[in-house]
Amino acid sequence: MSNVKSMPKIIVALFVASVLVISGLLVVDASIAQYVAVLISLLALVVSIVSAFKEDIFPFQPVVLLDEIILAPTSGPSHDSLALVLPITFMNKGNGAGVVHMLALRVECDGVVKMYTPLAQVDFQKYLSGIRKLHGENIVGSFNAFSLDGKETQKKHLLFSQEERAEKYPFSTWKEGNYTFRLFLNHSNGGRATEVATLGPMQITGEMLLNYANGTGLSLCPSRGISV
Repeated sequence: MSNVKSMPKIIVALFVASVLVISGLLVVDASIAQYVAVLISLLALVVSIVSAFKEDIFPFQPVVLLDEIILAPTSGPSHDSLALVLPITFMNKGNGAGVVHMLALRVECDGVVKMYTPLAQVDFQKYLSGIRKLHGENIVGSFNAFSLDGKETQKKHLLFSQEERAEKYPFSTWKEGNYTFRLFLNHSNGGRATEVATLGPMQITGEMLLNYANGTGLSLCPSRGISV
């Protein structure tokens, strides 16, 4: 933040220094070669300042849009957990490029926390047009860090799975209750992961869990309720 505040002062100081140098050259009736040398020095100074303050001048500002949690049945055993597909729109509001390194989904209910991390990308059109279960044909690849250019937008359907060996958030089964979902994001210009979206609390009933176990997916969306 201090760098951002100091930018106008640096620009003004550079402008004043340039005016003074050029005025001095005019007074002493400098040669063309001297003008060229001074111009090159000023350009080098500008380049160095832009490089030093690149992240402030061309910031990477990723934001996300998330308004739905999809409980997607799998074609194999689920180990008493639920597979979650999140349709996330990633937008870079800044002019600089950057990289989204990692995501984490914190699921909270009655003081119990489950930690979910992205496992793969899902071809959601194939999921909807098929048997509506996660399997090899609609899983298009593992989740990896990805870049966003300035003002770029990308939408991804990401499969999240529950961490089973997290010491801080041990594996736990789902039960009926009111759930809150908090999405965290870590990117190339940031330090610790920050919370970028929150959904809930949303109620999950015993009937919904039974339907999921029987192979019926659910969509949790605060703006339009629950659809099957």
